[in-house]
Amino acid sequence: MAKGKGSLIDAGGMTTEPTLPRPPNKPDDLECCHRGCCPCIFDYYYDAMERWEAVIEARGLDPKEVLKSMGRER
Repeated sequence: MAKGKGSLIDAGGMTTEPTLPRPPNKPDDLECCHRGCCPCIFDYYYDAMERWEAVIEARGLDPKEVLKSMGRER
């Protein structure tokens, strides 16, 4: 049974937050060879980030706020 947006009530009546998938880790600039590869390691990252954002939005949450709460940026 849901209580509020994104919160759940467990069997003991306690409010719990659902487990969210971790966002992908952004590659470091040094991990890119800078030769114009297609696809680039950053292309894979941005594709994975879009999929992660879609999952978070499907759960009724704002991806930007979730990242902010984790101390991360897109």
